[in-house]
Amino acid sequence: MIAVGVDIGGTKVLAVRLDGAETVAQTRFVVEGSTGTIDAIIQSVESVHADEVQAIGVGVAGLVNPKDGTLVWGPHVQGTGLAIRTAVFDRFKVPVHVDNDANTAAIAELRVGGARGYQNVLFVTLGTGIGGAVIIDGAVYRGGGFAGEWGHVQIDRDGLLCDCGKRGCWETRASGPALVRLARQVVTSNTDSSLARILGAESITGESVVAAADGGDETARALVTEVGRSFGQGLAGLVAIFDPELIVVGGGLGSIGESIVGPARRVLTDSLHGGKLRVPPAVQVATLGPAAGAVGAALIAAEEAG
Repeated sequence: MIAVGVDIGGTKVLAVRLDGAETVAQTRFVVEGSTGTIDAIIQSVESVHADEVQAIGVGVAGLVNPKDGTLVWGPHVQGTGLAIRTAVFDRFKVPVHVDNDANTAAIAELRVGGARGYQNVLFVTLGTGIGGAVIIDGAVYRGGGFAGEWGHVQIDRDGLLCDCGKRGCWETRASGPALVRLARQVVTSNTDSSLARILGAESITGESVVAAADGGDETARALVTEVGRSFGQGLAGLVAIFDPELIVVGGGLGSIGESIVGPARRVLTDSLHGGKLRVPPAVQVATLGPAAGAVGAALIAAEEAG
């Protein structure tokens, strides 16, 4: 079956076309401020040859009702109460599945990625924000519908204002924007620093700061480590609750690799209650990289279409 999967987040849209489980086409582009969420999804499907598609899956960074394919709300995505399934079906006339992007990415890793063979897994997305999915006994656990939104667990009541409207959420300390904020503070306060020279006057991104760290800049390395440690502290809390066999880290920043995951893994090990009397779960980067959400959306859509 030919299925298209779309993953739309706060800044980027990625689409894949699958023939069975094989990716035969992929596109990625930045979401412009004036482009609506539904328009961006439709454009991304068209970009991978929509005339051949038999099923479409959409993963969205936000609160999604998969029963009716509606985006209820998302702090980083435009629109509330968006009837995505209806709009995409009206355009392409094929079965459409809409889900939270972390759920679709988790399914991709479980079926064709690094989580194959595991039954109890946490998938944690790290990018514009922090999201996630819970896999229990090989299936997505949804709770009342929106399980896995742990990026908005409050860790500091008087902390920074989050895009969700609350203060001190976990993702204000550990995410792409958190890393960008720290880097801007350094560059602004010391325009002659090595980091300022590396990043220049261009727009600073989490990826560019990580690249500077990987290139040997000590200031960038310290900032990335700080964000990684905050990320690991949150992971320790999740392990205390779920005790998973495996943690898979994906998303735009999480897919970068050991720069972020390494410090997080060390903090998780040090913070785990029970100390050396227990073995912490493995923490690995998503093997499908940033495409995991789109691949999972396409796989689910194909399965549901039969």
